[in-house]
Amino acid sequence: MKLFQQSLKKWPFRKWQIAVALPTALIATACGYSTEQFNLLNSSTPSSTVQAQAADWATVEQNLIIEHSRVRQNPQSYIPLLEARLASMNSQGNISNGCGRNCTLMTNEGKPAVEEAIRYLQKQPAVGALAPSVNIAQAAKAHAVDQSDGSTGHNGSDGSRPSDRLTRFGVVNVGTGENIAYGPSTAEDIMINLIVDDGVADRGHRTNIFRPSWAMAGAGCGSHEVYRVVCVINYADAVRGSVASDRQFTVINRGTVELRSLQVSGNSVLNTPLAVGQSKQVPLSSECKVNLTIQLGGNYRPLDWDDLDLCAATLTIDGQNNFKVNY
Repeated sequence: MKLFQQSLKKWPFRKWQIAVALPTALIATACGYSTEQFNLLNSSTPSSTVQAQAADWATVEQNLIIEHSRVRQNPQSYIPLLEARLASMNSQGNISNGCGRNCTLMTNEGKPAVEEAIRYLQKQPAVGALAPSVNIAQAAKAHAVDQSDGSTGHNGSDGSRPSDRLTRFGVVNVGTGENIAYGPSTAEDIMINLIVDDGVADRGHRTNIFRPSWAMAGAGCGSHEVYRVVCVINYADAVRGSVASDRQFTVINRGTVELRSLQVSGNSVLNTPLAVGQSKQVPLSSECKVNLTIQLGGNYRPLDWDDLDLCAATLTIDGQNNFKVNY
């Protein structure tokens, strides 16, 4: 449980700031608090001659999240799959029929990348499973559909970034990431390619997969004009405050005077003063981190509390008229 406390005294205040650490980017192409990578596969067969088979995208998308949780909870479970990939490679590191009948899958690094991935999985500890999120899946699907014309990358045709699309579907940007895979059409093949991360120097896809803070994920797949298949996987940190319905906090007055006013980012959220012994649910319009201005009755001066994370929090006035925030 996190606990922040602020005391309200009867003398002038300076502003206090409680910094809630958000995860920084782990890979080179990061933007803000988001991490993102995409993976392109090379084929010796021209894309115009390779037709994507009809796919049950919903099943692939569901299986992708299942496979993510599987390898996160038991990283060593994918070692036999990588060993099979290694055995299928020729001396140049390419795989005959690796991307379909009469289609040779060509790699950049060859066998060393797979061997390195196996060593990585042997030492990788288990991390938590991912809860499937409808909101996140909708954002991922929207980007996959947007790229059906053959475009690639994390920018949408309207200039949107991953965090923009997640926000549109009700996911608050509390730490999000995106992996995109082009080419493979099964969840297992997609996961193998993202874990090996052939040709990606910092192994950013793999880092995204095993990031401990991810709590939720959603996938969206579809046809791609150039690479046959595109699958977008989005991730988000803690469930708290991640969807619009969670953006509220509770205020409880257990002090000795009424709570005369409470302003969130300059907007009053109390229609009437909150009497001693009363509580109230307060919705947050968008962001979790807000600035509070608190005014108690009596001779207390206003308190300004900046950058306070209030999603799903409880703000309590205790018997000494101190303020506590816990989650």
